[in-house]
Amino acid sequence: MISVKWDKNCCRENVEFPQGWAFFAFLKEGQALWCGYTANLARRLDFVRRKAEEDNVYAEMSSQADTLKFSSCERAIDALIRHKIHLQKQHPQYQQALDASSNYVYLALGANRFPFVSVQSHTNDDWTYLGPWRSRFFLVDVMDSLSRILKIPFCEKESFPCEKLDSGRCRGWCLALEEDALEAEIPNLEKLDSLLKEAYLHPNNGILEMLGREKDKYFNSLEFEKADLLNDEYDNLARYRDWLNFLYVTKSLSFETDELAVERGLLRWCRFQSEEYNFPIMDTQYRDNEKLALNLQDLDEARLIYEYHVKHHKG
Repeated sequence: MISVKWDKNCCRENVEFPQGWAFFAFLKEGQALWCGYTANLARRLDFVRRKAEEDNVYAEMSSQADTLKFSSCERAIDALIRHKIHLQKQHPQYQQALDASSNYVYLALGANRFPFVSVQSHTNDDWTYLGPWRSRFFLVDVMDSLSRILKIPFCEKESFPCEKLDSGRCRGWCLALEEDALEAEIPNLEKLDSLLKEAYLHPNNGILEMLGREKDKYFNSLEFEKADLLNDEYDNLARYRDWLNFLYVTKSLSFETDELAVERGLLRWCRFQSEEYNFPIMDTQYRDNEKLALNLQDLDEARLIYEYHVKHHKG
C-alpha cells in the first residue's frame, strides 16, 4: 500500500492517485480511523474535504488523521475484499459514524393510505418497501415520470386533493380516502393497487419501451428538442429497472469460486494473499412487505457483488 502524510483535510505532498478502483484508509499514529473503497479516489478525497467544512464528524476524523494509505485494485471486488479484511482486523474508530448508508432511502407503496407512494428512511410501517436507493432525488424523478405517464399518484403536498386533480394530471385517487365522498365518485383503489405494482414492482412492464418509442418518434420526425427532453427521463427509468432487477436477485444470490464465496448476496469468505478470511452474515428476518428491501448497511456490498456476478456470468 502507498502511504502519504495527511494534514488538515489534504495531503502534504503531491500524489498521483489511482485512476480506477482503490481501497483507502485514514490513520492516526497507526490506529485506524476510517476506510473505504472507491472507483475514483481523487474525487472521494475531494468529497471528504468538502464534508469536513460542513460536517463535524468528517471534520474531526480528517483533522485527527495523520496518514492516508491507499492501494490500487484491478477489480471492484478486490477493493471490497481489502475493505472487509481491514474492517475485521482494525475496527476503525469512525466507521459507523461516517457510514454513507445512513442517508440511503426506501421507496414505499400503499394503495390504501396517503400519499400512496413516498420516500422513507426506514421500513418500520406497513408500506410495501423497495430499496434502499442511494438518492432521494432520483426516486422523486422516477415517481414524477411514472405519475405523468400512468396518472398514478405523486402527492407532493401533505393535504389532498390538490391542484393536480383540477389540471387533469391526476385521477383523484385520494378522493377515496375522504369519508364524505360520494360512492359514485370514489376511484377504485384496487385498480390503483394493481397500477402501483405494475409500475414499480415489475421490471418488464413495457413502460421503458413505450417511452423509447415516443423518443424515437420525435427523433425520426426531426423534433430533436422534444426527443432530448425525454432522454433524462428514459435514462432514469432504465436505471430504475436495473436496480429493481438487482433487488429481485440479490437476497438469493449465492455462488462460489476459487477465491471467494457469496451467500445471500454478501461475501461469506475470501482468499487473499494465501490467507482465508470468513465474514459473518447476519440472518435478517424480513417481513412480507420487505421482500425487495435490504438492510441499509448491506447495500453497497450487495450491489458490487451483483455487478461482479453479472460480469462474471456473462464472461
